[in-house]
Amino acid sequence: MLILDDRKTLCIQLLAEGELPKTEIAKRCGISRQSIYEWLDDTTFKAELDRRLQQRKVFVEKIIDSKLENAVDSLFDLADTTENARVKAQVLQYIIDRGLGKPVSKHEIKADIGDQNRVTEDVLEAEFEEFEQGSEDE
Repeated sequence: MLILDDRKTLCIQLLAEGELPKTEIAKRCGISRQSIYEWLDDTTFKAELDRRLQQRKVFVEKIIDSKLENAVDSLFDLADTTENARVKAQVLQYIIDRGLGKPVSKHEIKADIGDQNRVTEDVLEAEFEEFEQGSEDE
Protein backbone atom coordinates (compact mmCIF):
# COMPACT_ATOMS: atom_id res chain seq x y z
CA MET A 1 0.00 0.00 0.00
CA LEU A 2 1.37 3.37 -1.02
CA ILE A 3 1.24 6.07 1.63
CA LEU A 4 1.00 9.62 0.33
CA ASP A 5 0.00 12.78 2.16
CA ASP A 6 -2.93 14.94 1.05
CA ARG A 7 -0.75 17.37 -0.91
CA LYS A 8 0.89 14.58 -2.90
CA THR A 9 -2.47 12.91 -3.52
CA LEU A 10 -3.95 16.18 -4.81
CA CYS A 11 -0.85 16.79 -6.94
CA ILE A 12 -1.15 13.32 -8.47
CA GLN A 13 -4.84 13.89 -9.20
CA LEU A 14 -4.18 17.21 -10.91
CA LEU A 15 -1.22 15.87 -12.89
CA ALA A 16 -3.27 12.89 -14.05
CA GLU A 17 -6.10 15.16 -15.19
CA GLY A 18 -3.57 16.98 -17.37
CA GLU A 19 -5.50 20.25 -17.54
CA LEU A 20 -3.30 22.58 -15.50
CA PRO A 21 0.32 23.70 -15.82
CA LYS A 22 2.67 22.62 -13.04
CA THR A 23 2.85 26.18 -11.69
CA GLU A 24 -0.91 26.20 -11.08
CA ILE A 25 -0.83 22.68 -9.62
CA ALA A 26 1.89 23.80 -7.20
CA LYS A 27 -0.24 26.77 -6.09
CA ARG A 28 -3.30 24.59 -5.52
CA CYS A 29 -1.26 22.08 -3.53
CA GLY A 30 0.50 24.78 -1.48
CA ILE A 31 3.97 23.74 -2.62
CA SER A 32 6.72 25.04 -4.85
CA ARG A 33 6.93 24.06 -8.48
CA GLN A 34 10.32 22.48 -7.73
CA SER A 35 8.63 20.15 -5.22
CA ILE A 36 6.62 18.60 -8.03
CA TYR A 37 9.82 17.76 -9.91
CA GLU A 38 11.36 16.33 -6.76
CA TRP A 39 8.24 14.23 -6.13
CA LEU A 40 8.34 12.97 -9.71
CA ASP A 41 11.75 11.45 -8.87
CA ASP A 42 10.23 9.59 -5.88
CA THR A 43 9.35 5.99 -6.82
CA THR A 44 6.21 5.85 -4.64
CA PHE A 45 4.84 9.11 -6.05
CA LYS A 46 5.73 8.14 -9.62
CA ALA A 47 4.16 4.68 -9.24
CA GLU A 48 0.88 6.17 -8.01
CA LEU A 49 0.87 8.76 -10.80
CA ASP A 50 1.50 6.03 -13.38
CA ARG A 51 -1.32 3.94 -11.88
CA ARG A 52 -3.73 6.90 -12.07
CA LEU A 53 -2.69 7.69 -15.65
CA GLN A 54 -3.26 4.06 -16.64
CA GLN A 55 -6.71 4.10 -15.00
CA ARG A 56 -7.58 7.27 -16.87
CA LYS A 57 -6.40 5.79 -20.15
CA VAL A 58 -8.52 2.65 -19.65
CA PHE A 59 -11.54 4.80 -18.73
CA VAL A 60 -11.18 6.97 -21.85
CA GLU A 61 -10.66 3.92 -24.08
CA LYS A 62 -13.92 2.43 -22.77
CA ILE A 63 -15.77 5.65 -23.56
CA ILE A 64 -14.32 5.75 -27.07
CA ASP A 65 -15.12 2.07 -27.63
CA SER A 66 -18.72 2.67 -26.58
CA LYS A 67 -19.05 5.47 -29.17
CA LEU A 68 -17.09 3.82 -31.96
CA GLU A 69 -19.99 2.19 -33.77
CA ASN A 70 -21.91 5.49 -33.84
CA ALA A 71 -18.83 7.33 -35.11
CA VAL A 72 -18.34 4.86 -37.95
CA ASP A 73 -22.03 5.07 -38.86
CA SER A 74 -21.78 8.87 -38.87
CA LEU A 75 -18.80 8.73 -41.22
CA PHE A 76 -20.71 6.55 -43.66
CA ASP A 77 -23.76 8.83 -43.38
CA LEU A 78 -21.57 11.86 -44.06
CA ALA A 79 -20.09 10.18 -47.14
CA ASP A 80 -23.60 9.31 -48.37
CA THR A 81 -25.29 12.63 -47.70
CA THR A 82 -22.71 15.35 -48.27
CA GLU A 83 -23.01 17.49 -51.36
CA ASN A 84 -19.37 18.51 -51.10
CA ALA A 85 -17.34 16.21 -53.34
CA ARG A 86 -14.11 17.06 -51.54
CA VAL A 87 -15.53 16.12 -48.14
CA LYS A 88 -16.98 12.92 -49.58
CA ALA A 89 -13.62 11.99 -51.11
CA GLN A 90 -11.78 12.68 -47.85
CA VAL A 91 -14.22 10.61 -45.79
CA LEU A 92 -14.13 7.71 -48.22
CA GLN A 93 -10.33 7.87 -48.45
CA TYR A 94 -10.11 7.82 -44.66
CA ILE A 95 -12.39 4.78 -44.45
CA ILE A 96 -10.40 2.95 -47.13
CA ASP A 97 -7.05 3.81 -45.51
CA ARG A 98 -8.37 2.70 -42.14
CA GLY A 99 -9.60 -0.61 -43.54
CA LEU A 100 -6.74 -1.46 -45.87
CA GLY A 101 -3.87 0.52 -44.43
CA LYS A 102 -2.47 3.67 -45.87
CA PRO A 103 -0.32 3.06 -48.93
CA VAL A 104 3.19 4.37 -48.81
CA SER A 105 5.29 5.49 -51.71
CA LYS A 106 8.57 5.61 -49.88
CA HIS A 107 11.26 3.64 -51.62
CA GLU A 108 14.47 2.99 -49.87
CA ILE A 109 17.44 2.68 -52.15
CA LYS A 110 20.65 1.77 -50.51
CA ALA A 111 23.79 1.53 -52.55
CA ASP A 112 27.13 0.41 -51.29
CA ILE A 113 29.48 1.72 -53.92
CA GLY A 114 32.61 1.49 -51.85
CA ASP A 115 33.83 -1.81 -53.35
CA GLN A 116 32.24 -1.23 -56.75
CA ASN A 117 34.44 1.79 -57.43
CA ARG A 118 37.63 0.09 -56.32
CA VAL A 119 39.91 -0.57 -59.28
CA THR A 120 42.64 -3.19 -59.19
CA GLU A 121 46.03 -2.82 -60.84
CA ASP A 122 45.13 -5.50 -63.40
CA VAL A 123 42.12 -3.53 -64.58
CA LEU A 124 44.14 -0.33 -64.79
CA GLU A 125 46.90 -2.03 -66.77
CA ALA A 126 44.39 -3.61 -69.17
CA GLU A 127 42.67 -0.27 -69.75
CA PHE A 128 46.00 1.51 -70.16
CA GLU A 129 47.12 -1.07 -72.77
CA GLU A 130 43.79 -0.74 -74.56
CA PHE A 131 44.20 3.04 -74.58
CA GLU A 132 47.76 2.77 -75.95
CA GLN A 133 46.67 0.40 -78.70
CA GLY A 134 43.88 2.77 -79.69
CA SER A 135 46.40 5.63 -79.86
CA GLU A 136 48.82 3.58 -82.00
CA ASP A 137 46.08 2.62 -84.46
CA GLU A 138 45.30 6.28 -85.14
